[in-house]
Amino acid sequence: MDILVCLEGSESTASAVEVAIATARATAATLIGVAIVDEPDIVAGAATGIGGASFKRARDATLIADAHAQAAAWLAGFVQRARDAGLTARTLELAGRPAETLVDEITRHDLTVLGRHVNFKFETQEHDRYTRDRILRRCGKPVIVVPEHPATAGPRVMLAYDGSSAALRALRSFAASGLAHQRLLHVATVDDDGANGFEIASQGCALLRREFGLVAEPENVVSAEPIVEALLARRTRLDAGLIVLGGYVPSPLARLMWGSVTHGILEHTVVPVFLHY
Repeated sequence: MDILVCLEGSESTASAVEVAIATARATAATLIGVAIVDEPDIVAGAATGIGGASFKRARDATLIADAHAQAAAWLAGFVQRARDAGLTARTLELAGRPAETLVDEITRHDLTVLGRHVNFKFETQEHDRYTRDRILRRCGKPVIVVPEHPATAGPRVMLAYDGSSAALRALRSFAASGLAHQRLLHVATVDDDGANGFEIASQGCALLRREFGLVAEPENVVSAEPIVEALLARRTRLDAGLIVLGGYVPSPLARLMWGSVTHGILEHTVVPVFLHY
């Protein structure tokens, strides 16, 4: 297995590097760090006054040079951190629009790890949630999203499961990744009807046992709180160190219900989230 690690200067990316290193150690995976230089947006056309064109060209050249220097520094730091951990790492510096460039690159790797607040448009924008959400919707490969300063938690994993195709895909993808090794698995279903929730969660456990030989405990979550709050509360109760979640789903109704859960978990989680769209 190989792990692609998206690099830029945010605190969540620094945490993502640590999660990627721990994952590589546990799975004997290869590490590849990638940094993006967003040249298209840096040189994008803008209205200029008399003499403004030459000023813009000089400014663009300065910004591009700075972006390449930043990328080189992040890649070098990643290699050194991997070396300090007793691992080797390869690096890639790519130029292009971040979302499209990364979606294309991610398809070549088994797993991608990125920070919750990655910003590959750092030369032109203060925030860039668009790139992260675009990657999660279109990459078609498993991704681990890491918050800033993840909470210290135990070896348990909470797999959020509602029986949908997105949740089923995430369940299978996680089980096949090897990340479940020596972890305590809990399949959690939120439902107003406790018996129905237990049945759905048990179906997820049965699938893990039947297809992958993995043992998991069902968790029927009956709560008057919204799904996001209920799942996060159960994560806290379990002291789970990872959440597995189905990604953004295609139908309008499913996106309204489960897609909003995905987004809410990503924004409020204090532990990494494994997603597969």
